[in-house]
Amino acid sequence: MKDPYGVLGLTAESTQEELKARYEELKAQYGEQRFKSGAEGNEGARKLSELESAWDMISADFEKKQAKEEFGDADYGAIDNLIKNGSYDDAQHKLDEITDRTAEWHYLQSIVYYKREWLSDSRKQLAIAVSMEPRNEKYKTALEKMDMVMGNPQADPRIIGMDPAQQPPSGQEGQMCGGNALSNCCMAYICTDCCCSMTRCCG
Repeated sequence: MKDPYGVLGLTAESTQEELKARYEELKAQYGEQRFKSGAEGNEGARKLSELESAWDMISADFEKKQAKEEFGDADYGAIDNLIKNGSYDDAQHKLDEITDRTAEWHYLQSIVYYKREWLSDSRKQLAIAVSMEPRNEKYKTALEKMDMVMGNPQADPRIIGMDPAQQPPSGQEGQMCGGNALSNCCMAYICTDCCCSMTRCCG
C-alpha cells in the first residue's frame, strides 16, 4: 500500500487544511479524467480509487490525533468499542490502568456500571463527570435521563424528549415498557440513547 500522504503529493507534516485542499483538487481532476475514453479514462478511475483509499487512511489519522489532543494518551476510543461489543471486563481493565482520570474516564466508567445494572454507582460517576465539565451536554443529558428514570418508576425513557403529539395516550406508557422503568427494554434504550457515542464513542 502506498503512503497515503504520498498519493496526495504531500507529507504527514502537512496541515489538515493543505491535505484537504489537495484531496479536493485531485478528486476533481481524476473524477473528470475517468470519463474519458480508453486508457486515460481507466487511469483516472484507478487514481480516483487510490485517492479515496488514501483519504480514508488520512482521515483516520486526523481522528486519532484529535482524540490524543482531547484525551491525552488514554485510548478512550478503544474502551468505547469494548463496551459496545459487550467486553465489560476488558473495558474495566483498561479503565483501571488509566491514572489521569478525566471527565471522559468517569463517563465511560458510568457506562460500564450501567451495563452491569449498578445504577447508583453509575449515577455517581456521571455526577463526577458533570462536576468536572459542567458545560458538556453529553454528560448532562445522560445524567438528566438517568435521574428521570431512577426518580420515577413509571417513566418510560423512550418518550423522554419526544414531541408531545407523538407520545402515547395517558396510561399506555407502562405498556410500552412493561410498567417497569428498569426492565430490559428500557435499560437497552438508555444505554443506546445516552452512552458510548465517541466518536467518541460517544461526542
